[in-house]
Amino acid sequence: MKDEMRLFLIRHGAIVALLGSLAGLGYMFVITGEFPGSFKAWHLAHLQGVLTGIMIIAVSSLITRLSLDDRKLRILAYSFVIFGYCYSIGPVFGAVVGVKGIEPALPVGNLIFYASNTIASLSVLVGLGLIIYGARKART
Repeated sequence: MKDEMRLFLIRHGAIVALLGSLAGLGYMFVITGEFPGSFKAWHLAHLQGVLTGIMIIAVSSLITRLSLDDRKLRILAYSFVIFGYCYSIGPVFGAVVGVKGIEPALPVGNLIFYASNTIASLSVLVGLGLIIYGARKART
């Protein structure tokens, strides 16, 4: 089960990093003036996707050291994958629509980006909590 979840995380971490890299194209087009938009928003979309993907791949390397049952291991893996996709797709959406997603307010595009940020934040907390729990349990 751990090998299966490890490969699952590697695969999705690479996809998330790829999405972040592709967002770098949008950033490049904004810098060159070929595409309208905010430098900061596209920079965030690019870096957040790449760094989140790298974090998911990093988590894949440590799950074999954690003491978690299959159910908790699956929750950990899915929480990081949800976190990754929300933090790689949400910022691109925000950059395209021109919203920040910092607070739950209209327009609808802002609400969607806000929901993406909230889901990502909560899911990574679940995943990190399970890593702490699994590491502590493995120590004893």
